[in-house]
Amino acid sequence: MISAIILAAGTSSRMGETKQLLPFKGTSLIRTVTSNVLASSVDEVLVVSGCKAEAIKAQVDDLPVKIVYNPDYKLGQGTTLAAGAGQVNPAAEIFLVFMADQPLIDAAIIDSLIAAYQQRSCLALRPVYHGQPGHPVIFDGSLLEAMKALSNDEGARQILAGLGKKAVELPVPYPEVVFDVDTPEAYQKLTRL
Repeated sequence: MISAIILAAGTSSRMGETKQLLPFKGTSLIRTVTSNVLASSVDEVLVVSGCKAEAIKAQVDDLPVKIVYNPDYKLGQGTTLAAGAGQVNPAAEIFLVFMADQPLIDAAIIDSLIAAYQQRSCLALRPVYHGQPGHPVIFDGSLLEAMKALSNDEGARQILAGLGKKAVELPVPYPEVVFDVDTPEAYQKLTRL
């Protein structure tokens, strides 16, 4: 089983408004990201909300996803990852971590990264575009317990660092894996694409 955690709990402080809800191609960023993940070979999709939880839920409620609320979202991304990891099906052999502000990562990219992971004997795989690390990051299911223990704003960097050579950085030809919508300028760039 392959699971996916979409981190959609943040306050979007650099954007100035909730970026997950920004309009994109007739829908919203969070619905686009969720639909892209659902179109891939992933078996289970979890959307972790926090800030504007009800509005985010309304965007994806009709999709076959599990919605998880992180009451500690203001403490940082680590708490959101932990909340999602705590709800992943224990049968998951691998799980992918997505950001809610990367709507250009389509199912073909996701499936190519899963295939690349499955061809290697590693515990984590992170796509890298021109030296810049991107998303989604793929983790072995055995790392769910470590993910559940995250707190504050640590994210998964600590876990990746602790894996040494068992964490693979995979150069990819996809600029989409590093394009995120953190600022009004980035959103304007996205709407021009």
